[in-house]
Amino acid sequence: MSTAPKIKHVHYDETCPIMDRNQIDTLILGDEGNADTTLVRELFDLFVNEGATKLEALPTVCAQGDVQELRSIVHFIVGSACHLGLVRLAAFYRAIERAVDEQQLTDITEVEAPIRREFELAREAFRADFNL
Repeated sequence: MSTAPKIKHVHYDETCPIMDRNQIDTLILGDEGNADTTLVRELFDLFVNEGATKLEALPTVCAQGDVQELRSIVHFIVGSACHLGLVRLAAFYRAIERAVDEQQLTDITEVEAPIRREFELAREAFRADFNL
């Protein structure tokens, strides 16, 4: 059974892995595969802290039905997720953006849980892979 989140009218490749380690190895660690993960830890901590801060607004945003603010929240997180190789989170959040832009996602009362869940799954996968 897939752990990939689902939201009605939000379509993305649910089979993609949570994380692409090759991506972060290339972007952050470089060709040498430098074992020093200080930069990785700093970027990850920044991602977690800033992402969690943005996600704090979700209950209010969803209750108010503010789809544009929802789009802004997920958009903010997508860039960092891409740099960290968190491919499924990025794909899911981009699909949310697309669904908002195409006016397919208009009822957001039930989207908080899957959005938070994917953030947590990505965070835990990254921590486990880098022993953080």
